[in-house]
Amino acid sequence: MDARHSDFRIEKTTHLLQDNSSRTVAEVAGACSLSTSRLSHLFKAEVGTTVGKFRCTCRFKKAKGMLADTPEVAIKEIAYTLGYHHTSSFTRAFEHEVGESPTDYRKHELQKKWRAAVTANKKHKRLTP
Repeated sequence: MDARHSDFRIEKTTHLLQDNSSRTVAEVAGACSLSTSRLSHLFKAEVGTTVGKFRCTCRFKKAKGMLADTPEVAIKEIAYTLGYHHTSSFTRAFEHEVGESPTDYRKHELQKKWRAAVTANKKHKRLTP
């Protein structure tokens, strides 16, 4: 998005969705004083993707962060936080978008963090007299 030519309503849309991706397109359009069809047209022209796709990207970015950073939070709670009414719907959508289940994604991310911590600890021990 070119800041010199960007429409403030599109900027508001991106901020609203990044802040809370569970908002519906209709809610965001209303907050921007636009109809859903007008918002969709302007958004696609300016951002190059649909509002729905942008919303999904925001949702799954947030989901990935929550899965990796808060292992104590149940996947069901993450699904509800992101606006899904059923964990199974979230799981299917996540698998489709990311390529693995939320459980597997969390497991892999936690393993990466553990390996990084072990490596950092080994380096620290070598550097410490």
